[in-house]
Amino acid sequence: MATISSRWSDSSAAHIRPFDPRRDLLAVADLIETCFAETLSMDGRRYIERMRRAARAGVAQRWQAFSSGYPLGGLVWVQHGRVVGNLSLIPFWHRGRMLYLIANVAVHPDFRRRGIARALTQAGLDRARRRLAREVWLHVRDDNPAAYALYHSLGFVPQTRRTYWVLPHLQAVAGDPLPGVRVVTPRAAAWRQQAAWLDANYPPAIRWNFPLRMGALRPDWWGMLYRFFMEFPVRQWGVMQNGRLAGVLSWQPSSAYADRLWLAAPPQSEALTLRAVLPVLREQGDLYRPLGLDYPAGRAAETLRSLGFEPEHTLIWMKRRF
Repeated sequence: MATISSRWSDSSAAHIRPFDPRRDLLAVADLIETCFAETLSMDGRRYIERMRRAARAGVAQRWQAFSSGYPLGGLVWVQHGRVVGNLSLIPFWHRGRMLYLIANVAVHPDFRRRGIARALTQAGLDRARRRLAREVWLHVRDDNPAAYALYHSLGFVPQTRRTYWVLPHLQAVAGDPLPGVRVVTPRAAAWRQQAAWLDANYPPAIRWNFPLRMGALRPDWWGMLYRFFMEFPVRQWGVMQNGRLAGVLSWQPSSAYADRLWLAAPPQSEALTLRAVLPVLREQGDLYRPLGLDYPAGRAAETLRSLGFEPEHTLIWMKRRF
């Protein structure tokens, strides 16, 4: 066990144990809701409700089936028989190596400022290191400087900032189709450019945490075969201006609160792409669910707001290497 605050240094081993879904699932769901009540997204609330349904149905040991394929493991802090702290440790396989994502770091308000979050995070790092992970990632909201300072003090380094935008109602999109701009079906010959823009906006180093499948977006025979055999439907709209491709907007259905949008465009034409495509989608009238777009923080913000998108959160992605 690594160094923690002196208040717990002699007894942390007696308080920290592995998360056990058979007995901890309901307590952790309640703890996460208590700690993040003011910032929980719609997906976060649905996640907690699935945890509670699984626990109450007596199938907590099969929680993996309820968690979108992510094994829910980690650590809890127990005080007087009560779970008052939690840390989820989620494994990912990326580029032939194992990495971990730390999530749901929560300490009950009555037990804060006692070093519990630090002890849990350090214990999570120790566990990942023992499992031969090369790096550990986490996300912290940009409006939580205390959490940022804690993770930075433990060796986490900021990598990028990203904002998740939600459009609740496509029919509320303002604006008309732009004159002099054509919205077309992307051609196979433009895939190399589209892929380069996607790599810039959704870098491969962090793509493991996105449900983005590059093969599904290819506008060629390979993409068609991928979508057919993987049962992975997508729709795409390219924007042409002065005979050149300005950007591509892709739609992907999701079991989450909002379907996914992927924006492949350079900074100088991302606003044009959004303003050209979204009014066309509104006029087509066959997309009814909310739409979500994860995008680099600060980029296209004014355009997205003007079209009716709302920022749900901005996250700082941080990484700790071993």
